Amino acid sequence: MRILRWIWVMVFCLGFMGLDTPVSAQSVRAYVDRNPVMADETFQLIVETDQTSSGESPEWQILDADFDVLGTTQSQQTSIINMQTTSVVRWIATLAPKRTGTVTIPPIHVGAHQTGSIQLEVNEPNHTREANEIQDIFLEADVDSHVSYLQGQVLLTLRLVSAISVQEGRLDEPEMDWGIVERVGKDVSYESTRNGRRYHITERRYVITSQQSGRQVIPPVLFSGTVQEGRTRGTLFEELFGNRPGSLGRDPFKTSRSIHRRSPKIAINVKNFPSDLNGRFWLPAKNLTLTETWSGDTDTLQIGDSPTRTIVMRATGQRGEQLPEVPVPSPPIVKIYPDKAKTQTDFDGKWIVGSREEKYVFVPTQPGTVTLPAIHVPWWNIETDQWEEATLPAKVLTVLGTPQPASSGQIPTSVPDLPVSSTASDRQKMDVQFGTSDRDRPLPWRWITGGCFTLWVVTLVAWWRERHKRNERGQDMAKRNDGKLESERDAIQGVKAACFEQSAEKTRAALLQWASLKEKGRPCRSLKSVERLLSQPVHDPAAISAAIWNLDRTLYTTSAEKQNWDGRQFWETVKPAITAKPSKSHKHVKELPPLYLH
Repeated sequence: MRILRWIWVMVFCLGFMGLDTPVSAQSVRAYVDRNPVMADETFQLIVETDQTSSGESPEWQILDADFDVLGTTQSQQTSIINMQTTSVVRWIATLAPKRTGTVTIPPIHVGAHQTGSIQLEVNEPNHTREANEIQDIFLEADVDSHVSYLQGQVLLTLRLVSAISVQEGRLDEPEMDWGIVERVGKDVSYESTRNGRRYHITERRYVITSQQSGRQVIPPVLFSGTVQEGRTRGTLFEELFGNRPGSLGRDPFKTSRSIHRRSPKIAINVKNFPSDLNGRFWLPAKNLTLTETWSGDTDTLQIGDSPTRTIVMRATGQRGEQLPEVPVPSPPIVKIYPDKAKTQTDFDGKWIVGSREEKYVFVPTQPGTVTLPAIHVPWWNIETDQWEEATLPAKVLTVLGTPQPASSGQIPTSVPDLPVSSTASDRQKMDVQFGTSDRDRPLPWRWITGGCFTLWVVTLVAWWRERHKRNERGQDMAKRNDGKLESERDAIQGVKAACFEQSAEKTRAALLQWASLKEKGRPCRSLKSVERLLSQPVHDPAAISAAIWNLDRTLYTTSAEKQNWDGRQFWETVKPAITAKPSKSHKHVKELPPLYLH
């Protein structure tokens, strides 16, 4: 019995040790399905743990610096061998490298545990194979010029070249921190034969507005899609009917596979603006023109006429929002009333063409001849690398008519001098002449008493009216301040509502209305002014500038891209600035607008 008891004690201890071992020996490991890999290929990163899943998953975001995470899956496998239960949880991530060379996959955290790091070799793609066009599908990229100017245009064209049918696909948007990217035009599809092989080509174009000078790189763009592949040889039935156009459903003998292709990276040189800027507006363009039109005949004007002068600035290679205001001075005998400027950006297939239209109403106030001075707008010709000037010639206006006559009822400026001394008969003659007599003439003290009483009454009335007006001014000022606060509060709510409605057009209109209130009723016509107002109460205006640029870019994109604009994110960015309270400890000092070089 004693021996049997000892046996049970040993079995219990061994069982306890066996149960404790899996809990304390948890491990998390990571490995890749192949190494090295090509830059235009994808690979799989596998992360495994020996414990049952508790809801924790790997922190994949640590890979974003060097890889594109194209998708993740999770599976769990449980096995029982010799009464021992083993569980393996496996996560698989499909990755695409962003650069070549030796890339380190950093340790990945899974709950309180982490994997080890992995050294991955990423080789350059086989360009010889691409040059021979042996691949069934690949991605091309080129630019219109490898030399550009700061705040000038670079046209990027991406081409998806495919010799096989693509069931579905997605092309990432180009991203770079040195320029603003905007998609232009519509996708173009056509057929082409290269080296005796027929390809289907789809083109997509982007305009890049450079914001930094120096050597810049357009990074590769990733295309992910699904294509069909079939068996090398089929039956007679398959050969006759399997690939017939118009057959219902998919070919049951074909399978799908995922493909990932990257475009080659492109290096360009962005030149800075010249040293002889000397306060001139920086406008790098291929061409810039100024035109003007007048409503009606301007050879002779009459007082009371109000002709409208329309000036249009058009630049090839610049957006409409980048064009400056046309300088129109005010002549002496004519009043000028400007209208709201209109800007527009078009695409002619190779260049963006921006235009700015400004209208001015001329109202002559006096007859005469007035000379409208010439208008000069300097700009930089990117083809000849020199300054040029767009000019509108001076114009002479002749105003006819007579000024309005003055009022006919005039008060005499002097009366005839009376003699110093006169006799009684002379005074009587004067009284008869002016229709008075001694009986009707009041005594001097009556005049003095009446004048003092009148002066006292006038003073009392004036004091009462001034006190009453002062009280009214205080009440009106309080009402105006309350009304101003209410109007500004309503304008802010209008901006928020437009953002939450995901409407870029309504958001721009609401921002301009809010900015006009902030400028005390002076009309605000551009998002650049809104950006200046929003940047004042914040310490770091970079996020505000980026949000305004994104909104401005969205307004001139396709309707599909406008739907992708995130109004809620835009509101969260501008909310601290638009709701900031003005400082009360310092007097308001009107600042000059920042130097706008573009």
